[in-house]
Amino acid sequence: MLATIPGEKEEKRNYIEEVVEKVKAGDKQSYEAIIIQFERQMYTYCYYILKNHAETEDAVQEIFIRAYEHLHQYSRQVSFSAWLYKMAYHHLINMKKKQSRWFKLIEHYKEHQPTAELPRQESEVYELLTCLTAEERHILLLKAVEQYTFEEISEIMDLKAATVRKKYERLRRKLMERRSKKGEIANGTFAGQNGTR
Repeated sequence: MLATIPGEKEEKRNYIEEVVEKVKAGDKQSYEAIIIQFERQMYTYCYYILKNHAETEDAVQEIFIRAYEHLHQYSRQVSFSAWLYKMAYHHLINMKKKQSRWFKLIEHYKEHQPTAELPRQESEVYELLTCLTAEERHILLLKAVEQYTFEEISEIMDLKAATVRKKYERLRRKLMERRSKKGEIANGTFAGQNGTR
């Protein structure tokens, strides 16, 4: 995790709020600063949900278009970043709902195609994320990667903060159990060997 300079986060938030006000006032060119600021984060967030580069690129583009079209609805009650993630969350949920039974056929086809090797650490992270549901991946990415509070995540996902906290703790246990089981297998200490469990 990168260390942050005291006040840097607040300074960045204020800058984005100024840009939002300029765009609302009619300065359409200023919207580019918002895209530059959030494009990489949005791409990472969407990719871990969609697991497809082409779909992710389309989703990110659509999210920024929708955000621009609905910018007049944004108010400073929440951070712009949380508002944008809420829009992304709902867009991704809608995308998942629209995918039909053909999705499984396409996934099956892709699984049998040669893929580029991921570095070992990225491969392990990807493998751990695949055991999570879409909702769990959203919560994990928003909390661990984007470092939102449970209250902000509850706002983004339309859930109670206490529910988000419980789901986050459950998914952490799930990941730790999965990782320890994988470690046991890799180290030859899988349950049943040496008479221990």
